[in-house]
Amino acid sequence: MLTHNTTVRSARTLASISCYLLFFTLSGFFENAFAFVYDDDPDALLGSSRGGMAQWDFCYGKDDSAVLPEDPRTLVQPGVNEGKAVHFNAYWKECHIDPEAVQEAAHPTTCGELRNLYYRGAGLMDTGGEKVAALFAGNSYNDLAAAGGISTFTASQYNRLWRMWGGYQQRPEQFDLLVANRYGSGFAEGRNPYPLPGEDPNRTNGGSGQLPEMFTQMRRDDGSWSGRIGVTCHGCHSGEIGRKQDHPDLGFQFGGSSTTDLNLFLRDMLPLGYLASAATVLNLTQTRGTNNASAVNIAFLFPDKGLPTVNGFLKILGSGSTGSMDSPNWWNMGHRPLKFVDGLFPMDAPRVDAVFYTPFFGLFGGTAGALAEQGQNWMRQHGPEMNLWAEAIKAPRYPLPVDTELAEQGAILFHELDLWAPERNNKVPKAEGNGSCAACHGAYAPRYVNNPDYLDTPQLEGMASYVVPMNIIGTDNRRVLTNTEGMASTGADNFFGYPPTKGTDNDCGPQPQKRLRGDREVGYLAQPLYGVWASAPYFHNGSVPNVWEVLKPQDRYPIWRRLSAPAPDGIEGNVVMGYDTDLQRAFDSEKLGWKYDKMECVDLPPMVTPGFNCSKRNINTTPWPQRVLEWMYGSITGTWNLDFPPIVTTENMENRKIYNTHMYSHGNEGHEFTEVMTDDERIAVIEYLKTL
Repeated sequence: MLTHNTTVRSARTLASISCYLLFFTLSGFFENAFAFVYDDDPDALLGSSRGGMAQWDFCYGKDDSAVLPEDPRTLVQPGVNEGKAVHFNAYWKECHIDPEAVQEAAHPTTCGELRNLYYRGAGLMDTGGEKVAALFAGNSYNDLAAAGGISTFTASQYNRLWRMWGGYQQRPEQFDLLVANRYGSGFAEGRNPYPLPGEDPNRTNGGSGQLPEMFTQMRRDDGSWSGRIGVTCHGCHSGEIGRKQDHPDLGFQFGGSSTTDLNLFLRDMLPLGYLASAATVLNLTQTRGTNNASAVNIAFLFPDKGLPTVNGFLKILGSGSTGSMDSPNWWNMGHRPLKFVDGLFPMDAPRVDAVFYTPFFGLFGGTAGALAEQGQNWMRQHGPEMNLWAEAIKAPRYPLPVDTELAEQGAILFHELDLWAPERNNKVPKAEGNGSCAACHGAYAPRYVNNPDYLDTPQLEGMASYVVPMNIIGTDNRRVLTNTEGMASTGADNFFGYPPTKGTDNDCGPQPQKRLRGDREVGYLAQPLYGVWASAPYFHNGSVPNVWEVLKPQDRYPIWRRLSAPAPDGIEGNVVMGYDTDLQRAFDSEKLGWKYDKMECVDLPPMVTPGFNCSKRNINTTPWPQRVLEWMYGSITGTWNLDFPPIVTTENMENRKIYNTHMYSHGNEGHEFTEVMTDDERIAVIEYLKTL
């Protein structure tokens, strides 16, 4: 049965789509199942579109010639929803208003054009597919622009990873499973093959092994298997929850919460000759499941035209290190006009989404001349395709029973409860809107989506575009502080900042620039909440393990560790298992998030191993040398983790599963305006969130 939940594998089903469309159109299936949520029952308290992209939803059951409706995100303009319950203060920018200037195709205008764009993107993201792309290689790893595949590694190197683990005399039988657990990436449906030792990939249809989704085997230009393996964005942007056997929506989640430890992989690959392991210095994070992908500011050093300047270098150098990040869910991209946790770029700026897929020399702008232009042309063509594929992904449905009556109470509270009502005595400065959860995160229940006091039009269902000022949201400020005026203005001249749009009404450069944000204060962009039940841990840095503690800050624990998956029977040696994603063992359905162990850690000076991840390195309580280091992290790009010990022992690796909120960029403070809720209100709101 064709489902509305789009996946990477959909590229392989394109040939049969027309048959499915004919069948379901005749049966009326699409009209019943895929009507917009606000049309089904205009007064309903429960109902969710589960995110994705409104234009993609529109095209179900329609002919290729059907003209696309307006993208609801484009409606978020200054003045929209002014004085309404749901507040917007960040707006849509149209980066393709002049396709010739930006050298990217205009937006699709028909369902056929949309489908073609989507399936081309799916092919690039389809691990194991014929056109699959990978980090710093695009989909042609051996091109000069990709530095001849410097970011890829051989199957022979991959097959020797077990030698780095210790305790094994030969390649373990469950090698594939152990790789997935050690580095924290699961398996999706469909083949993602690599050749086992002694296999010719072109005689074994790619090989007999199965790669986790953070890797994929590349193809040669003639379509044959190459035996070279690349890293995919699914390492930082996709995760796993439950099993497909338990519910159709469970299993590997494209665009879900990551559980990887890419740094451990780079550490293991370094002795095997993988040159890209040198990136560990810049990419290093201290906790499994987090990433430092926002180090993209380093790429801003290179202007689109000409050479880097001393002034630009100093601005980037002085922007500091963002530290650990937890990537936002892809299934919410279609309901937010800006992207990333801080609204750094417009959603219509697709290049920066896939910045790390740019063929290597494309990152260096005018410095790399013709090779940079070749890499950038690849991104001009394929960035919009990959972006559209991600925007169309749907959030998974909650697989456990829901108390409908309680959820309806929660829907009312979510949309109506004023957290700043006089009797609440809220100590946090008041947010805009009606003071409810919906004011920041958007309206979802049809009763409120259709209420003109909440939204100017029902098309804005689920739309979230409120950059909440820091004095209100109060969460760890390291990411925001890194978005200095100097960094943002330098990025405006970089290829990923769409320099042809600079100074226009649709300026698609970094949005924190003062000239673009005007009087809007810097802060964090409130996220749409589709699939929030499957999005743990929470906050932009992944510092809170469940929704209950988001809503009740006083219950947060400073140092915690998620449960690890049990090792398979008969496995010996240096086994590092990943986080447990089993729904029964590890998921907390009451608090809505992951179960965890509370850790009691002692103060340890920097550079002490093992046990470094238990050090209370708090800038307000540690001795002055540590304060100097913390200042350096926040003031000088590339210094993040200079005092952090190497990953050497199994205990070091296990300690990376500990989340220590005392460390730089790991704070779990903020969102404290929900302290004024009662426990009964929290329980009801959580039950409602399960339905989104």
